[in-house]
Amino acid sequence: MSWVFASPWILLALAGLPALYVLLRVTPPPPRQVAFPPLRLILDERRDDATPARTPWWLLLLRMALAALIVLAMAGPSLVPSGASAGRGPLLLLIDNFWTAAPDWAARQAAATKLLDDAARENRPAAVLGLAEKPFVTLEDPGAALARLRALVPRPWLPARAQTLFAIEAFLREHGGEAAWLSDGQQDADGRAFAGKLSALTPGAAILTGDRPPRAITGARNISDALEIDVLRAPNGAPEGLVRAFDAHGAALGDAPFSFGTEDRAVARLTLPLQLRNDVARLALVGEASAGGVFLLDSGARRRRVGLIGGAKADQPLLSPLYYLRKALSPYADLREEKPGETDPIGRIIGEGADVLVLADMTLAPDAREKLKKFLDAGGTVVRFAGPRLASAPDDLLPVKLRRGGRTLGGALSWDKPKTLAPFDETSPFAGLAPPADANVNRQILAEPEPGLPQKTWARLADGTPLVTAEPRGAGTLVLFHIAAESSWSNLPLSGLFVDMLKKILARAGAVGPAAEAQAEGLLPVLKNLDGFGVLGPPSAEARALPKGDVTPDAEHPPGYYGSQEAPRALNTFADGAFKPLDISGLNLRPQSFAAPRAVDLRGPLLLAAVLLALADAFASFWIGGAWRRQAAPAALALLFILAPPPVQAQQGGIPSRVGPSNSDKWFAPALNTSLAYVVTGDAHADRISAQGLKSLSDTLSQRTSFNPGPPRAVDPARDELAFYPMIYWPVSADAPQPSAQAAQKIAAYMKQGGLMLFDTRDAGQQYGGESTPAQDWLKIFLQKLDPPPLAPAPKNHVIYRTFYLLDGLAGRSENGPTYIEALPPETEGEKAPARAGDGVSPLIIASTDLAAGWASDQWGEALYPGGSDAIRTHELALRGGVNIVMYTLTGNYKADQVHVPELLERLGQ
Repeated sequence: MSWVFASPWILLALAGLPALYVLLRVTPPPPRQVAFPPLRLILDERRDDATPARTPWWLLLLRMALAALIVLAMAGPSLVPSGASAGRGPLLLLIDNFWTAAPDWAARQAAATKLLDDAARENRPAAVLGLAEKPFVTLEDPGAALARLRALVPRPWLPARAQTLFAIEAFLREHGGEAAWLSDGQQDADGRAFAGKLSALTPGAAILTGDRPPRAITGARNISDALEIDVLRAPNGAPEGLVRAFDAHGAALGDAPFSFGTEDRAVARLTLPLQLRNDVARLALVGEASAGGVFLLDSGARRRRVGLIGGAKADQPLLSPLYYLRKALSPYADLREEKPGETDPIGRIIGEGADVLVLADMTLAPDAREKLKKFLDAGGTVVRFAGPRLASAPDDLLPVKLRRGGRTLGGALSWDKPKTLAPFDETSPFAGLAPPADANVNRQILAEPEPGLPQKTWARLADGTPLVTAEPRGAGTLVLFHIAAESSWSNLPLSGLFVDMLKKILARAGAVGPAAEAQAEGLLPVLKNLDGFGVLGPPSAEARALPKGDVTPDAEHPPGYYGSQEAPRALNTFADGAFKPLDISGLNLRPQSFAAPRAVDLRGPLLLAAVLLALADAFASFWIGGAWRRQAAPAALALLFILAPPPVQAQQGGIPSRVGPSNSDKWFAPALNTSLAYVVTGDAHADRISAQGLKSLSDTLSQRTSFNPGPPRAVDPARDELAFYPMIYWPVSADAPQPSAQAAQKIAAYMKQGGLMLFDTRDAGQQYGGESTPAQDWLKIFLQKLDPPPLAPAPKNHVIYRTFYLLDGLAGRSENGPTYIEALPPETEGEKAPARAGDGVSPLIIASTDLAAGWASDQWGEALYPGGSDAIRTHELALRGGVNIVMYTLTGNYKADQVHVPELLERLGQ
């Protein structure tokens, strides 16, 4: 423990205490006063009427202590706990600078700096070794070691400390001393072994750990209606959190909350339309600045839109080729199928934005072939399956030339037995998959031998016959399975390998040209890398091309993007595993925490002690002077009044008592201080954003205008009084139940009495597939209960865009989205429409740009939920739009006459 003073020069006043002692000693206390007795003067007069000549010694000490406490308190003393000590001799500082140490890196460096400062004061040399760096240890003075420490940064791979043990052992054998290990606190792959070796090399070494266990995103699945994100935490980590999704340009697309409960694994669901989910390129844990808290998505994570067309219509589902394809692809793709009686299914499905077309045993008309060729030229993928039709009438839209008829294996008319599958070549997209021993083929179509056939073959039978062939066509890929998509020609469609092969094709869709060639050769050059804090940037100087197959991130292959810009492959930091606390039981190590020690401010206790001593001095003065006898009765009476309970007041007629603070706050505070309000939807995430957004908007209004609103308030329309609030913000949640009839009546009355309801659908007014969003449908149903005025998109000359700032629209988290307001009267010939039909305010505004999320700011004024390509600009526009809305609500259309300014100036001749 050490003492620290904010103003140590004030301690010089302690030198004046001897002079104070002398002054107090020679100054006697005031003489005791005795009232003149009207009777029995002699009897009542006391004989010991002499007054003391000097102050008693105990009173002197009390006053000296009082003066000393005041001086000490003014000096601002604090008690700071001492940091960890590594012992005597040279100090070897070992630091886990892997990504698991990134969340508390600042505290880790502060603790290491404290150790080096202690070593400098004791004239001890030091050495610093980052366990993620090359094992080079050198003894130097603490100043040089501090510079080496500040150059360390977290590395984006998992711990691998064993490679540094030989350098640590050589250093300790040569220089001696003791070591201090700033550990990430996790068992990792070699944590226990490294700790045991360190304990043997330097018994009693300090091991310092933090108090912020790491978290990581371990995977993401693009399912039918949402993006599911797997989150992992170390034991005793934060109980909940938020995952934020970003596109390739860094724009935020949405947030997904999660909660661990009693487990260390959680799943966050990001519900977005398929188009936006396919645009997600990066997932990040909010508040977790580490490479493990970031998960990169590549083209393989996109949920493909797949069209299934053709095939003979079978009466039994198990005999239909589309049945097997549907079962295999439905968990991983958004399927579009041919409708009964449809004349042009290929054109329709291509028009719906399909990525892959799967054709089961089809003969193609010339116009269909032309559409497929254009689809391939545009980068699409076409997968064809053989069958009796294709075997009898092959066309030119195939990767290889076919023999007519094909061959049959097994059966009474064949000497050959059904063939099994050969292992996949390393250059095949199916490399890494293991063909099952019982998968066989008893019928197939054959490819004509031609130059380049081996390069087009992705899979073959055990006798070398091609089973799957493919070739690039334009910017796309044409694939042919030489078997049928159902089980009559092969039992492959019944196996899990069939599903895995189709998944590989879906993941590869879009990787063509140089990208496909690079993947085929196993050469994936570095594009971008993550650093230890999870920031995606230029390639690391040590990074090398990524080999094909599963790779664990390390110094030569850090996490990031590899391959080509058109089809990058993502290598993530932490895709599997679990966190486990480091076990050092039975080892001779000193566990400590490197959390920054908090200084204890002693000014409060010192001032409190000074006040108590001052009261004691006053009481002693009363006692010595004899005044306590005369003041005893009044003091007792005053004490009785202080301790007496307050009078009880009854409540009558439902009027709240002024004694109850909760009732007073509920009824009087909103009326005494105008505040903005928001409706509680029941969605904790949406309600938190509403509170944050209105708080930031209220602060902005206080800073930029003369309106100083109170803190925003949450209201329930069914129970709370709405008349106190000029504007109520309502974020529409499609999952919330419809309000009751009583709530609708109160809202309708509120709007008719001059209040403004601001509904926000938070969907930017988008429509997917020509249909309205769930939030829009919810609002349409609710508005039918309110008897709203006629609404129309707010025109550019509306006063709401002019009340304080000149704007083109009301931005929120997004800039684009319609705003609906009470319809203006139609323009008459030669006269512009007024800014409002009357002098009042539109009782209803419907926005769609997620206003509250756009307003929300942190304590530094930065956007809490950034959106758009320029987050700073969008946030400022959102705040300006919010100011305009509030000014419009409070002042009406007082600026409406501005539309007549040109006419007025013309009349004045200006």
